[in-house]
Amino acid sequence: MTDIHTHLFPEQPGSALVCVGENLSASIQGHIVCAGLHPWNVTGKDDGFLSALDVFLSEGRAAAIGECGFDTLRGPSLKLQELAFVRQVELSERYGLPMVLHVVRAFDRVIRLRRDLKPAQRWLIHGFRGGPEQMRQLLSKGLDLSFGPGANVESLRLIPSDCLFLETDGKADIHDVMVNASTVRSVPYSQLERTITSNAEVFLKHSCTVQ
Repeated sequence: MTDIHTHLFPEQPGSALVCVGENLSASIQGHIVCAGLHPWNVTGKDDGFLSALDVFLSEGRAAAIGECGFDTLRGPSLKLQELAFVRQVELSERYGLPMVLHVVRAFDRVIRLRRDLKPAQRWLIHGFRGGPEQMRQLLSKGLDLSFGPGANVESLRLIPSDCLFLETDGKADIHDVMVNASTVRSVPYSQLERTITSNAEVFLKHSCTVQ
């Protein structure tokens, strides 16, 4: 697996973690997926979907939960976003699944919840574009980060290899993202491929089987 976050099904099943979001009826045959309630789509009347998500996860149909999280620029109040997020953390802990997070100008809130809730499961912030100082702060709080198009070059260069994840968000070709990361980090493409595949397997705990 080289693409830790996309919304498009890859030609090679298993080569990406595909976010189906709230589309629990999507045909996922042969693909590895995550599902969850995006903060933009939180309404405050989300019990129906969250119950359906519970069933979906209980059937072993997802490898992770997401993308979920916080967005201060779009969506309902942060209070409602947090209620939905905490419900999904509960599901993550119940089923032993990591989480993929969408976070826009709300890193302090995520850090607080990580501290207060003390989850056993990993949380990965997708599409990270912050600088090295912010990167180090988030890593020190036990958060994972993935880099896609538009990533901060210094952060991409400096992040430890065992913490490196790459993504397309469905907006690029993963090969191009990897070529860029290989150049920035001055490592051979084949070595980078092995590294990010190994990291993805650890993040998913080797537990994801192709459906």
